[in-house]
Amino acid sequence: MSKKMPTNIDFEIIEPNDILVFTNSNSKADNDSTNKLRELIITNIFCVSEDYFSDTIYGEYWRQIRDGLRNALHPLCALSYKTITIAHKGGMSFNYDFLITYLNHSNQPIYSVKVEFKNNNSDVKNLVQFLELYDKECKTKFDMFDYSYAEYYYDNFLDKYLEIDNDNDDGEIVVLKPDKHTYLQHVSDIKYKHAFFKQLYENKDKNKKQKTVLVDESRAQFLSTYAQQFKFDKITKKIQDSQTNKVFLLWDKNMFHVQTIDVEKIAILGIKPNSISKLYFDVEVENLIYDIRVRLNWGNNNGIANPRWKFSFIDK
Repeated sequence: MSKKMPTNIDFEIIEPNDILVFTNSNSKADNDSTNKLRELIITNIFCVSEDYFSDTIYGEYWRQIRDGLRNALHPLCALSYKTITIAHKGGMSFNYDFLITYLNHSNQPIYSVKVEFKNNNSDVKNLVQFLELYDKECKTKFDMFDYSYAEYYYDNFLDKYLEIDNDNDDGEIVVLKPDKHTYLQHVSDIKYKHAFFKQLYENKDKNKKQKTVLVDESRAQFLSTYAQQFKFDKITKKIQDSQTNKVFLLWDKNMFHVQTIDVEKIAILGIKPNSISKLYFDVEVENLIYDIRVRLNWGNNNGIANPRWKFSFIDK
């Protein structure tokens, strides 16, 4: 029997067996839905009905997650507290998933901490990214470059992509290429509301291998041509602002881990010699135990929507 679970995300129905999202594997296609379910459970696990924890089949799993989470969060507050509340944040508006608040015996907040949740991991060094930024933002907001990858792709590779789209057994596909300004306005829209991007999405599986080779070539050529001109002053400030006072909560399918990374005084010294690859480059970072890898990819369907830059920690 399903049970109502209150949440500040939405009012959802959670089944007792949903707790298995913390232990079972899932397909890549299900990543988004299972991530949302894990975050929903974490948000509410300290305030749900006792029925979940006493369930004859799944209660043990619920108790493991609740107790493990409590043990992981406890050392983060040095003050004496009575209870913990968890508010879900997430999305592009926040650089963290949860705001954890510790309440005293009068139920008044006495301490809070920003927490970023990562599943199936135990060390920040192994994360796919700790920060991701839209290609457009890296130009207009963070001055990483004067000529964005999306602009370069439009100027040098989009026509080649359309030629591949039109080369198939079904006959020519009518794809009306928009002007550059319109293209750049809509290339980050992952719902494909513009007719041009909608048609690209509908045809994404046609001649897919050829398209992948072409798009990978576009990334490699952009990086080899322009990466040495990139600037990192505002990117450094963005990393400091987004990661300072943030805790990483890592779940390895057995237990929770917490890590903090001190980025307050970091300085990006520049691109490391011989590190420019087909899809990424590495930068040397001062006052940090790690260097940083900067990867260029398409967030939603290769060559179609949402070019972005992903930042991850790597060994020096």
